[in-house]
Amino acid sequence: MSTLNIDETVLKYENFINDVLKEDLRILHLKLQQINAEISDLIQQKHSLKVITDKNVHPDGFKTQVNLGCNFFMEASVTDTSYLLINIGLNTFLEFNLEEANKYLDARIKVFEQKSEEMISKAAETKAHIKLMLFGINELQDKKEGKG
Repeated sequence: MSTLNIDETVLKYENFINDVLKEDLRILHLKLQQINAEISDLIQQKHSLKVITDKNVHPDGFKTQVNLGCNFFMEASVTDTSYLLINIGLNTFLEFNLEEANKYLDARIKVFEQKSEEMISKAAETKAHIKLMLFGINELQDKKEGKG
């Protein structure tokens, strides 16, 4: 392989690493951040559910403020927490009892944790691909310099 061909090949590999693989890695990290934020939000919902339904903490229900729109709030008192409305997506609310709500949140958390594991695995594969290509570049450069 001539020196010119080696230089062209090294340049192609470097461009592929920078333009494709590192961009893929950046996108995977962004998706992972979004998934982890979703998991955090679901865990917070589970904690809130536990607090507002705890009869030891709130034996007569609890008081809250409800946004009526345009940041106008109204005080509300909730005496019965045996059924809850949970946003299941696309601003669609479904009524759950406490047990169903916990099962629903646990299932959602599990799905997002699996997605997180997939993203981590894909990121590791991409990092390995980058290292392999860098190794290949080093081998080509060593060959060009007559070390191979």
